[in-house]
Amino acid sequence: MRHSGEAPAGVLHRAAQLSVHAAPAIATGPVAVQITPLLRLLLDRLNGTALDPDARERTEAVVLDLVVPAPHELVLRVPTSSVLAPVVAALEADPADQTSLAQWAARLGVSTRTLGRAFQAETGLGFSRWAATARAQRAVMLIAQGAELTDVAALVGFRSVSAFGTAFRRVTGLTPGAFRADPRD
Repeated sequence: MRHSGEAPAGVLHRAAQLSVHAAPAIATGPVAVQITPLLRLLLDRLNGTALDPDARERTEAVVLDLVVPAPHELVLRVPTSSVLAPVVAALEADPADQTSLAQWAARLGVSTRTLGRAFQAETGLGFSRWAATARAQRAVMLIAQGAELTDVAALVGFRSVSAFGTAFRRVTGLTPGAFRADPRD
């Protein structure tokens, strides 16, 4: 399946390609998978050592048993329709932008319902959840670059680190501090 991705500098990226037939838990298509410490060790074993065929087969079988969709997915589907383009561009340029869906609808001359349906259709998320995920994605990049959490909170639209932490955890499943401690999780 054709796909693409990007990661900020300093992020270790590995791809494990699994057949949806071999991993029925992820048979719905591309999904984020939570890499537990055990799964990380098994993937390292498959990647880094010359295994005899039987050992490789056993290791792959255990990997397939452990592969399940992540409870929190930071994948952000970016809409491409012309009606949503100004919204996407504004949030990419300034993730602290707090313009509501109703305000965007008024600016773009469409109904709130039309705009909401367009977000749902193109991204699988409502506007608020999509914007929260976009902000969390930017926060992840800033945290990975070593930015202070107070600065990150302000840059992605929060007045307090506490409010930012709550929103970040809702999207990622981790607090910003826990993410900073081990961004591989």
